[in-house]
Amino acid sequence: MTLAIVLLATTATQAQWKPPSTIPKADLVATSKRVLARPAMPLNVREDIFRIQALGMDWDVGAAVYEPKDTSRIAVGPDGRRIGVFILHGGYGDHRDKDDMSRLLAEEFGYKVVSMSYPGRLYLHHPSRDWPGLPLEADGRVRMPIWNKDVPITDDQYTVVEDTSQAKRYGKMTLACANEGTEFYDRMAAWPVALEEGGKDLMRRHFPETEYSVYVHGHSTGGPSAFILSQRVANVDGVLAIENTPFGYIYQKMIKNDLGGTPFNCLRILT
Repeated sequence: MTLAIVLLATTATQAQWKPPSTIPKADLVATSKRVLARPAMPLNVREDIFRIQALGMDWDVGAAVYEPKDTSRIAVGPDGRRIGVFILHGGYGDHRDKDDMSRLLAEEFGYKVVSMSYPGRLYLHHPSRDWPGLPLEADGRVRMPIWNKDVPITDDQYTVVEDTSQAKRYGKMTLACANEGTEFYDRMAAWPVALEEGGKDLMRRHFPETEYSVYVHGHSTGGPSAFILSQRVANVDGVLAIENTPFGYIYQKMIKNDLGGTPFNCLRILT
């Protein structure tokens, strides 16, 4: 319901329009029903798997693209350019987690949507993209990201650690900590740059600057990366705040988290 309100606000053309401080529940329900009652446009949905280079390494990145089959129906904003939406998922999963949201934006509003996976999160060795097994197996082996499908991260590149340093918030965490000097160690240091480069590459190819105005959204921990991309891509014109978080440092202060953080070379394994 909140989604519909935020999106309608992006298309407002009145210069003096301001968002209300509160919205009654009945109004939210009515707006949601009005949006969902719109006829759904037939879509063209396709996967985009591509390779980029960042910090001297090759990275395989995955995304999905959603747009009306009749591209003449892609929505146009007040500036005369088409509207594109770039989405990042949260700290778990991949771009498929945002399939419902992406389809809603494309079907009901006519936006062209690109939903990207964090580098390493998508299972690239099977067309289903479904990971086999469990993140943490009974024998102690853990699931490793696939940053490059030709360069696997092997078991000798990490040490499994049980961490209770942030027990007040997370309880006992299982970490896979990269051993210094390994491929895993270098990738853990560099993957945020690969995420940024992947987002810029996608927007450059799917949302040309002269044709599109782009609105970005990052769910939960995707929020900080979406905000960073809003500063890196010239035709990003706004941020859609739908369950996102601000830059990491600001968020830590907001929730008064003084527990410290996980070392950059340690990957938290969700059991």
